[in-house]
Amino acid sequence: MPIEPESVIEYVHLVQRPRRLVIDIDDHRPGDTLRAAAGRIHLGTSRVSDRIEIDLPPDLPIGRVAISLKFSNIEETVVSHVSMATSLVQGHAILHPDAIEQSGWSAVEVVHHLGPGARFKAVFHPPTSAEPDQRFSVMVENENHPPVEVYSWDPNSMPSDSGPVLVDAPLGTGGGPTRILLVAEGKGAAGRWVNTNVVEEQKPSVQTLEPVIGEPPRLIVLYVMDALRADHVGYLGHTPGLTPTLDRMASEGATFLNHFAVAPNTPPSTRALFSGLCLLDDRQLPHPGPIRMAEVFRAAGYRTASITGNPHLSDSLDLGTGFDSVELLRIREDHHPDHPPTVNRSAEILHEAALRWIDTLEPTERGFLYIHSMNPHNPYSPPPEIEDRLAPARASTVDGRTRTLVAIRDRELRVDDGDQERIRELYAACVAYNDREMGLLLDELDARIAPQEIAFVVTSDHGEELFEHGGVLHGYTLQDEMLRIPLVVRWPGRVRPVAIGSLTNTLDLHASLVKLVDDRPDQSSGRVLWPEMLRGTHPSSPSNVTYAAAPGLDGAVMIRSHHRKLIFAPRNGPRRGQGHGLGRSWDLEYVFDLENDPGELHNLAGTPDLEVALLRARLMAWTDTQRTLQPVPGGQVMNAETKDQLEALGYIVEP
Repeated sequence: MPIEPESVIEYVHLVQRPRRLVIDIDDHRPGDTLRAAAGRIHLGTSRVSDRIEIDLPPDLPIGRVAISLKFSNIEETVVSHVSMATSLVQGHAILHPDAIEQSGWSAVEVVHHLGPGARFKAVFHPPTSAEPDQRFSVMVENENHPPVEVYSWDPNSMPSDSGPVLVDAPLGTGGGPTRILLVAEGKGAAGRWVNTNVVEEQKPSVQTLEPVIGEPPRLIVLYVMDALRADHVGYLGHTPGLTPTLDRMASEGATFLNHFAVAPNTPPSTRALFSGLCLLDDRQLPHPGPIRMAEVFRAAGYRTASITGNPHLSDSLDLGTGFDSVELLRIREDHHPDHPPTVNRSAEILHEAALRWIDTLEPTERGFLYIHSMNPHNPYSPPPEIEDRLAPARASTVDGRTRTLVAIRDRELRVDDGDQERIRELYAACVAYNDREMGLLLDELDARIAPQEIAFVVTSDHGEELFEHGGVLHGYTLQDEMLRIPLVVRWPGRVRPVAIGSLTNTLDLHASLVKLVDDRPDQSSGRVLWPEMLRGTHPSSPSNVTYAAAPGLDGAVMIRSHHRKLIFAPRNGPRRGQGHGLGRSWDLEYVFDLENDPGELHNLAGTPDLEVALLRARLMAWTDTQRTLQPVPGGQVMNAETKDQLEALGYIVEP
């Protein structure tokens, strides 16, 4: 297996007794060493040999235990097998729809975010013929106290033929994440937990009145800047002056400070925006299938149009459903060797087409217009006047052409710090160019239609990696630079100036736009954001999280709170972990402390942190739910022209 400078092995500790970890080594260099630790407990330093045995102390905490391994040499060390020499006989824990069945040595972990006064309630059915050493217990751990046993059963204290037992156990006095462990010990028949439930004190309900949206706007413009990451917008943290249009819009309307895409590349992200569904794989949306946002607007009497520079949104694929017209105006790409360099003027081309379409609207006609600009998406080749101002010539000779970026990504072209800075400057210049053109578009719209009749929404489909984790381009990780994007809603006279800090995502935007014209329940799991925008208030909840999935990473998924982040990247032979080419990493799980490590540079996988355990449980539940919502395979088949256009933009198109 691949070895990192610091690797982590995780096992489940059910009984406080001595254990021995055994590591088999296939290859190593004489004199290599290995340092091992369980949390802050140092387990010693060993010379690397064909077999390393590490004694583990018996008093390690019950539950998941992470053992960190630091090899002095990772280039020539090959680990073939890891095992526990003194492990218990494996038990069984079976989750039925209405019960949890346990036998042998096993544990079932349940994690909740609890308030004060919570209790664990269940009906326990003992084994019909229990062995003398069998034991079943409930243990509780939260941030206010270490693991404690709140209930136990064994045949010595209560005969197994006495029937089911009603369990009603307190879960502590404090709130926050709480781990509940159902533990079975000893070889014998199974016990069953039925009607397991966590009950909290009932608080008086506070009735909230949904704000009345009223008459929807005459013109709704949904504007997506492809591959725009949030930290390259002025008011979200970049150097002032880069995005004056977006900054002005944010001061005039609602802006969401912690808005996230639900996928790191265009097809799944845009499918989520249009359908309200987060897809876990690369399948297209079938037609007929989930109702698309454009279909909702068309049914409400809006004329609908899509004007895009991205071939993923062409009529040959599934993202044109519901639009009366789809216009693909792609730039001439420079990826192919025989193509000359291109200036990426996608925004200007799209805006000219958008104004032509708006001019066809009758005075009483409503319009829904989707604009998808290929800025700052590669190629990073802004107009010369923007490049000269923001990316002046340096010692670096690299350019922002797609074939250059692909060569960097695929490790065919090495770049130094100066080259990397040059790439970042070119990207920023593309952001500034699109912002300038958007300002001109807004002026033209306001001259044609009264501003209070226009809802102008700006967001992105995903971010972009600019060497933060060693790579470039997008689609291959679930880090924040790939997912955190801007969201601004400008609707003069209706949406008040407000900056909203709660976590929001693409599904929330879908649900909110659909709510403008349709009060029926939506298929999306997104949260409608109009209360925050129209009232200027926003809720603060410790359970506020956002999710994402990366179909291109074999089903990798992510959950993020304000403080912690967890990524699960399933293993599939050599295609595991995150990244592609330059910046590839190999971990199965990634855990980041966002307060102390906002750049997500230190993987804390294996931490016993209860908030992480809660996030893991919520991510597993969310993933299971999403699988049940996935549409059946179907949709249109990519034609040869679209395939060629996508390859020209540096996409890896599977045969």
